[in-house]
Amino acid sequence: MSYPTQQTTSALTSNSSDLDITLAYHLDIVIAIVILLFALFNVPRAVARFANPSERFRGHLLRYVPLRRKPRINLNTQSIYLYSDPEKSAIDLNDSSEGCSTTFKALPALPTQSLRNATGSSPFGGQKPVHMPMLSSLVHPVTSILGYSVHEGYTVGQVLLMAGYAAMIFYCGFYKSNPFSDPLRAGWVAISQIPFAYIFASKNNVVGALVGVGYEKLNYLHRLIGRLVVVGANVHAIGYVYKWSLAGQLSTELAQPYIRWAFVGLACVDLLGFGSTQFVRSKSYNLFIISHVLGSFVLLFAVCQHRPACVPYIVAASVFYGLDRLMRMVKTRITTATLRPIPELGLTRVEIPSLNSGWRAGQHVRLQVLSTGMGFLGLTEVHPFTIANVERTEEGMVLMCKKAGRWTTKMYELSATAKYGEQGREVGKNVKVMVEGPYGGVGNTVISSYSGALFVAGGSGITFVLSAVQELVRLGDDSSVRTIDIVWSIPDAASLTPMIPLFTSLIEQSTLARLRVSVFYTRASKGSFQGMYLPPGMTLAPGRPKTAKFLDDAITSTQSGGGATGVFVGVCGPPALARDVAGVVRTFDIYRKRMVGGIELHEEVFGW
Repeated sequence: MSYPTQQTTSALTSNSSDLDITLAYHLDIVIAIVILLFALFNVPRAVARFANPSERFRGHLLRYVPLRRKPRINLNTQSIYLYSDPEKSAIDLNDSSEGCSTTFKALPALPTQSLRNATGSSPFGGQKPVHMPMLSSLVHPVTSILGYSVHEGYTVGQVLLMAGYAAMIFYCGFYKSNPFSDPLRAGWVAISQIPFAYIFASKNNVVGALVGVGYEKLNYLHRLIGRLVVVGANVHAIGYVYKWSLAGQLSTELAQPYIRWAFVGLACVDLLGFGSTQFVRSKSYNLFIISHVLGSFVLLFAVCQHRPACVPYIVAASVFYGLDRLMRMVKTRITTATLRPIPELGLTRVEIPSLNSGWRAGQHVRLQVLSTGMGFLGLTEVHPFTIANVERTEEGMVLMCKKAGRWTTKMYELSATAKYGEQGREVGKNVKVMVEGPYGGVGNTVISSYSGALFVAGGSGITFVLSAVQELVRLGDDSSVRTIDIVWSIPDAASLTPMIPLFTSLIEQSTLARLRVSVFYTRASKGSFQGMYLPPGMTLAPGRPKTAKFLDDAITSTQSGGGATGVFVGVCGPPALARDVAGVVRTFDIYRKRMVGGIELHEEVFGW
């Protein structure tokens, strides 16, 4: 009976290592090919978007553009704080508990202007936008299945994508390998995924740019890849510890420097995994940020010290990470903002007049308030907020930040400490802010290319709706949209008071597109509705909206107006509201979807 010699064992080990490296390399190639296939499907929509001259330079960099002439219509949102009483206690805009007492007064509409300026020109190129529907809006039966929500907001399509990704990882991990006898394979597979973990974590996401979606829409893939890396790294480490223990070489191996660096990297991976749990993110967001920044940086150095053959993967991750940090620096602006409390809406209005251009409707920015009034930890925190108005207005960028947690509560209290003007009106608190963006939004979708639009908002989700509707109203005849419906759910009817003048102005100025606003309140109100002025086209009712009815009305109005380029449905609010609207769109009559040109759904969900 013959036994394997040392040379034979060494050859087998070398062959096994070569196979591990080859599989890891080919795995990354396959993933890159899949990403390029998704990007290929997005090319027609990207071409259609950038065929519109107005879309080529929007949505990339925030800037200030001098307004050479007064805007042809009044799109300022100043009425939100002009008709707000800063002495009232703040309302939780997303709460539905006990009622409160409010008396409504008649509110005059804002002055309107002609939809066309003296020259009759348009700031957006003077032509209707090119329309290119999403593939999902054309393949209705498949979309209905893939769009079904199954668990924690994940759709069937997302679950299938994650399952396919995990299947490729496990195939490479177990192909001709046993994790107990060959723990090296798990290490190589984990290392091969580090570049993708960094790519999907970046704000300036390369994959997002290719497939036409914001980084927040791909964050679930970052979490999946991160967990797979954690599992692979621990299987790799435990396998070797088990192997060395059986051979009685544990203490000898642990004394080697490259093994010590391996455990430094393992500690970083486990720290990243623990810090990214929902419990840590919700209880201590600062701990989540600190653990990610430190862990992700030290990990790259530790892996290089552990095994030099891993350097190409670390270089790739470092390049993508460095480009993201560079782009974030380019997109960052430090300027002065005015904070104003809006107690009826339970939020803080942030006005940044020095930034008035560079974003698209629905995009968000990351805001950091540089004031000692925010506290020591509050100074370091950065939070995302959707831009609440259209670009190129006299008031600049406007954010409306709901008072939901410790940081936003601090900001609300800071805004409420401001002094009052001669007439007793709150004039705001000026603070230094750091604004980074814009990010996210509707991707390569051009809302103005659709025949109809339905917007459903819950609470502070109205910010997304305001920017989108203002843009459609300003476009006028340069937009294909002829029916616009806004459905807004709020806990208390008092929240509507400061918004009435703005809604009135939008309705009066939308002369080419029929605009309707339907507001629903879910909390019993003890106040009087007598004297409350609602313009034609605006309604206020108790209860929750029936989304299916509003979608049916929107499609009927669009068809009656001869529209055939589809209906855009945008929803912004809590996850439950987004699931409800997605369910209505998914189960809507397929024949009517085809007749109207398809229905495209865009979701902006709180808490991503």
